[in-house]
Amino acid sequence: MNFLIRLFRKSKSQITCPRCLGKGSVDKEDIKRLNQELKWRTGRCAYCIGSGRVDPEMLTKVPVDTTYLTTNLSRLERKKLINNDREAMKRAQAYDTKMSDFIKQIIHLHFTGKMDAEQIAEFYLFPKPDPGFKSRRYQKAKEELMDYINRAIELKKSDKLN
Repeated sequence: MNFLIRLFRKSKSQITCPRCLGKGSVDKEDIKRLNQELKWRTGRCAYCIGSGRVDPEMLTKVPVDTTYLTTNLSRLERKKLINNDREAMKRAQAYDTKMSDFIKQIIHLHFTGKMDAEQIAEFYLFPKPDPGFKSRRYQKAKEELMDYINRAIELKKSDKLN
């Protein structure tokens, strides 16, 4: 039945997705343009769900640079966010605040606490393994976190991070 409704529903004219500029995926340039460095990864566009097109009304419902609107969201949560559900909006605000606070903590630990990327990564990774423990999963997580920390430090040094 849902198929028939979609088939015969009057189609709305769609516009080029302003997040991915119609590519269907977000690249590093899109992330920089929308000031979401350290908050988004490259990949399929969550705004248009990879189609490159959106309904014009989407622009009035959800800002293009909404940090929380990522491909990690469930379909239901995405729908709630688009429909301005109060609880979803609270979760979006909390997510954005946590991301910003995490980045600020990294900057503080490095520039004020004089910790390097490895020390900061070990500070955040729980549980800490016993000395000499070389789990592949732990090492990979540590390397990814160190890469993220180094990017945050470089952005701060280049004054591209508030």
